[in-house]
Amino acid sequence: MAGKESTLSHYLKSPTLLVIVFVVLGILVARMLGMSTLDTLMTIMYFMGIALSLNIIMGFAGYVSFGHAVFLGLGGYAYVLLVYFIKPLAELQNMGFGLGAFLVAVLAGLFAATIAASVGAAVLRLRGAFFAIATIGLDFTALYLMKAIVPELNPEQFFGAQIILPADKIVEKDVVFNAMFLTLIILLAVNYYIRKSPFGVGLTAIKEDEDAAEVLGVPTTMFKIIAFTLAGFFAGMVGALFSLNGGGVDETLFNLGHSIDMIVMIVIGGLGTVLGPVVGSLIYFELYDLLLVHYPGVNLIILGIIVAIVVLFFPEGLIGLLRKYKVGGVRLRDLLE
Repeated sequence: MAGKESTLSHYLKSPTLLVIVFVVLGILVARMLGMSTLDTLMTIMYFMGIALSLNIIMGFAGYVSFGHAVFLGLGGYAYVLLVYFIKPLAELQNMGFGLGAFLVAVLAGLFAATIAASVGAAVLRLRGAFFAIATIGLDFTALYLMKAIVPELNPEQFFGAQIILPADKIVEKDVVFNAMFLTLIILLAVNYYIRKSPFGVGLTAIKEDEDAAEVLGVPTTMFKIIAFTLAGFFAGMVGALFSLNGGGVDETLFNLGHSIDMIVMIVIGGLGTVLGPVVGSLIYFELYDLLLVHYPGVNLIILGIIVAIVVLFFPEGLIGLLRKYKVGGVRLRDLLE
């Protein structure tokens, strides 16, 4: 019992876990007290979700993927098509205050993960700039495939790659919020577990020096494919619930800009940490909203300049910068993960 208390005490002293709990409770309290609209909270959770999903392959393993939006889109299309054509799944969405929608999103995520595993086995043979360039091609490949396939599935109802869900297949926003909230909690837990696990240590070794990691016995190929598949799975789930919240899906989900958004959030927050994508997504959400309102038309230029400054002066991001300091003789590097 004493051992259990000691372990619990250890975890409660971890700032990373406390920040995660604070973020989760903050979203829940904001929802319960009506401090923000459902759509705003959904957007914040969406930003956190896509950043945390990419963090698994980019933050921990160091593989910058410009094609991560593909899995976002595949999850969205898989979810919409599942509930459109399979009546039991459309009914399942309304079960258990969001649990049903969560389960259908898991199916959509598994579809995205299957594609990710197949694609990862090929493109993860490449490294650095070659891998990044190859993943850009994924966006366009998926986009043109959807434009060709989707209209053939229901020529009378589907226009181009756009699918609008009929009213009887759309669930209430409260249900979508609950499903996205559950997905976000699991994503945070998975990121935290990976950071602490031997698997996470292996991914970090790959990021630092892949050749040396392989010599030391790290199964680099298997680890990279698992990380890429996990990242695709969670991006698919987030894309599925984001599409459900919007009442349908279109080809803009494959837009390269979504992948760049995710990369920017991780870079601002801090690469290779659990807190980095969380902090980065919150900062990015505020910056995006603020610049769009006050400087429309040049908002993306200003955002680009801010990102350039971050990369030039503290390339490890905000969390990486804080980790260089000590507070009360305690190294923040040991606390901020």
